[in-house]
Amino acid sequence: MGGPHADLTPIDLLALAAEVAQGPYNHVFMVGAGHRARLTVTTAPGPWHHHPNTPETFLVLEGVLVVEFRDGRAVKLPAGSALSVPTGVSHRSMPGGGSRRAVSVSLEAQDQQVILELEEGED
Repeated sequence: MGGPHADLTPIDLLALAAEVAQGPYNHVFMVGAGHRARLTVTTAPGPWHHHPNTPETFLVLEGVLVVEFRDGRAVKLPAGSALSVPTGVSHRSMPGGGSRRAVSVSLEAQDQQVILELEEGED
């Protein structure tokens, strides 16, 4: 029997993440109704970027994820916490709090746009 709820098989996200030795790792594991869910393993600072058409919501599953903003703020997210970065806000993420890696899920629009930004001082 088909339909939108045909596949009700659970996905073990921590088991998937355990197979990743080194990040960055990004894997879209679920799509539906205009949104997608992406599993991310972060082992180093990511690039500065922003999303002009959607917020990005982080749900941390393992470790501590730090989300930095261009204005100098940084938010530490331990496992079990979440943060939504508003549309258009420049940010980057990295493991923190003594963690060598962070495992998170990002919830975003299916047609998410990513604008990579230069580091300050780069041309």
